[in-house]
Amino acid sequence: MSIPAVTAIRNTYGDARIIWLVEGSVSRFLSYQGFIDGVIEFPRHSIVRAIKKSDPIRAIKEINAFLKRLRQLDYDIIADFHGIIKSAIFSKIARGTRRIGFGKIYAKEKSHLFYNETVNAGHNRIHKVERNMLIARHLGAVGEVPEVKLVVPSEMEKYIDSFFSEAGISGPVFAVNPFSSSGSVYKRWNINYYGELIKKINNEIGGHVLILWGPGEKKEAEYLRQISGNGALLSCPTDVPQLFALMKKVDMYIGGDTGVMHLAVFAGTPVVAIFGPTDVGINAPYGLNNIIVRKELPCSPCKNKKCRDRKCVEGITVDEVFEAVVKMRGKSAGNN
Repeated sequence: MSIPAVTAIRNTYGDARIIWLVEGSVSRFLSYQGFIDGVIEFPRHSIVRAIKKSDPIRAIKEINAFLKRLRQLDYDIIADFHGIIKSAIFSKIARGTRRIGFGKIYAKEKSHLFYNETVNAGHNRIHKVERNMLIARHLGAVGEVPEVKLVVPSEMEKYIDSFFSEAGISGPVFAVNPFSSSGSVYKRWNINYYGELIKKINNEIGGHVLILWGPGEKKEAEYLRQISGNGALLSCPTDVPQLFALMKKVDMYIGGDTGVMHLAVFAGTPVVAIFGPTDVGINAPYGLNNIIVRKELPCSPCKNKKCRDRKCVEGITVDEVFEAVVKMRGKSAGNN
């Protein structure tokens, strides 16, 4: 959800050199985008793996190599869109003149104390895309949130085309993602509900349902396939660029509040988003090509990961989500 703001900065400073510091597998995906000039990846997984293997020398080498790359250039502007203590520290370590981040309203873990310029709005419940645009506008960007066209190499699309062909997949194709990150399991809709939903899609709409899965999720994905009856398939293994290519090819994405949901939005795929405890005003799929299913409850949104009854998400019925799927199909057909 930082991509539109970075695109706006590129549109404002056409001849600038823009380097993006990221963590994790998204680095490869970003490296293909023309609105940035380079990517620096913080190798957290490599560092953690070295520590777990009792190899501190390897961990130190990884850290030193990262810090050397981070400090290789003397930047005119360092903009922190993440607003947590880790990103703030990296912003401070990097060599630069202006360090810009969010003020106290949006900053977490007192990260605002690390910047020499901060930005705020009048209230804290604005969508993250709009929030990130505050930094772009602070740097001179004007106008609406820019439209973004993300790309991946043709071999990624060929990989997905080959999978579809070999599996005999034809439309309509629904991508279902029942998962979220390991630290946000509390956001997940019941996997057995997903099974009932897939059955209804197969029986009343037809086509194919692809169950998406990532590292550590294949066993649960297999279970979902087994309880979903005919018409449900596991997707091929994908990294982020390949997943984006897959999102461009399916007719609809169905899932919870995850990064994959936002990836589907950028791919132009209609989205049915199932929201529980997270704040839909801040984290909703951006734009109009989506339908959100949620319960209006006095206790929602919240950040109580230890909540036991989870009424906000467990109270969402299969029929409610299926109704949204049918409505989204009609809406998408009307837009074509």
